[in-house]
Amino acid sequence: MKIGIFYRTDYFKAAEIVHSAVKKEFEVAFFKDSSENFYPDDSIRVVLSVGGDGTVLRTLKKVQCPVLGVKAGRLGFFSGYLLNELDKLIEDLRNWNFTEDRRWILRIESEGSHFFAINDAVLVKDVQQKIVDFIVEMKDGTFYYHADGLVVSTPTGSSAYALALGGPIMLPNVEAFEITPIAPQFLATRSLVIPSSEKIRISANEPVNLVLDGDIVCKTKEIFVRKCSKNIILLRPKTYDFSTSIKEKIGYGKLVLGNGNQA
Repeated sequence: MKIGIFYRTDYFKAAEIVHSAVKKEFEVAFFKDSSENFYPDDSIRVVLSVGGDGTVLRTLKKVQCPVLGVKAGRLGFFSGYLLNELDKLIEDLRNWNFTEDRRWILRIESEGSHFFAINDAVLVKDVQQKIVDFIVEMKDGTFYYHADGLVVSTPTGSSAYALALGGPIMLPNVEAFEITPIAPQFLATRSLVIPSSEKIRISANEPVNLVLDGDIVCKTKEIFVRKCSKNIILLRPKTYDFSTSIKEKIGYGKLVLGNGNQA
């Protein structure tokens, strides 16, 4: 079985530890910084991503095979294993003892090009710009926002930027995406949850930045967003469940009263 390893430069020492352990058992086809312009071929069975969630996002956009996250960063929503769990990781690789966590992504069209986003597509003004008028059009009607920007997020991205803006957490298997305004003028403006079957058009009264999964792509006044037919695959330990993950990472839904032995 061929395995690849992508890592974040800041966590090179952690990546070396993973590389050293894995190469004793498997063929490591590559060991690369995730920021390099390198795209693996189809012979790779699985790619390990050593770092935080940003590293996993970059890795997922480079490969077609499943990705397994090894946490060396902060939150690690995408990571299934810690550095002190490498023995378990290798054993699970040997027996392919994983749960496949399939997530759908967004397809964004703008200025004659198309892009993909795993977490979110963000339209946001420059610092020197005044507040922007956005129009969101869909089959079920039209909505208007007077704000610094808009975040369109998948269920995967609902626990990222959108959550920080006050949006809801959606379970990974929910067939919907959400629109959350950034610093809206009207305080009553809240997140809007939209069926994943919708294709939405968002237009602005002046050019704003299009940011996909944290990377600035271009300036634009119009985008079209819909669910993409592609899926990404994250490998998780058999013991993984989403509720435990968000309780551990951000404390959401955690029992604070009663039996202290419960999570």
